[in-house]
Amino acid sequence: MVTKEIKRALRSRAFALTMAFGFFMMVEGRLDQTNGNIFGDSQPYLSKFLNSLRFTPLTILWPITVMFPFVLSYRKERDSGFGRLMVLKASRGQYRTAKIAAVACSGFLSLFLPMTGWLLFCKFILGSGKVVNPIRFMPEFAESFPFLYGMMYAVNAGVLGAVFAVWGLGLSAVVRNRYLALLIPVCYCVFTGVAAPRAWEAFKLIDPAVYYNPALGCLGIPLYELAVFTVGCLLFIGGDCHAGKA
Repeated sequence: MVTKEIKRALRSRAFALTMAFGFFMMVEGRLDQTNGNIFGDSQPYLSKFLNSLRFTPLTILWPITVMFPFVLSYRKERDSGFGRLMVLKASRGQYRTAKIAAVACSGFLSLFLPMTGWLLFCKFILGSGKVVNPIRFMPEFAESFPFLYGMMYAVNAGVLGAVFAVWGLGLSAVVRNRYLALLIPVCYCVFTGVAAPRAWEAFKLIDPAVYYNPALGCLGIPLYELAVFTVGCLLFIGGDCHAGKA
């Protein structure tokens, strides 16, 4: 059941649109950086990749981007009767496991794949070369292994995508008002950007450098991600239990 649910999630229109939007945002960042000319400078490909992320709206919108496809997903399945059909075919526990796994997988890939694709585009289309511009975070690694350095960003974005997608699934199971469910991710991003310390801003988490913030310690962000993921799972299980009794 898990495999089937993952395949269904990856074939969905929401997954395709999320990936397309993520790739478009990175292209937009490159165009903003070069005033509309995608081949506009002679920087090494890693610098082009990193600068695209700094200029792109994706760094601001990514929590919303990855949560929006899922904050209504459970409610749609419940209201259509599809969720009940899945439970009848297997069990409620298997349904929950499959749903969480599918959402986590699609959330991971919806950010990981377009970012990896953009890194490859920068390397093979926009030009290759060694790093010449100073990079503050792990500069030796960036100079020796520029492609792996870029992939570190892609993997980190994917992990965050999985975490926040599952949180969106949890909201879908407990928030009855669809407009409120869509508004909560926006409010969360605004709140962390205004009230939270800089290291905890949702907008900043896509940069792996936050893992090495001395104020948080090396486990600060991973524990935060684990907490968000756990809250999403508990909200989904609790909402599904209530729906099963109704």
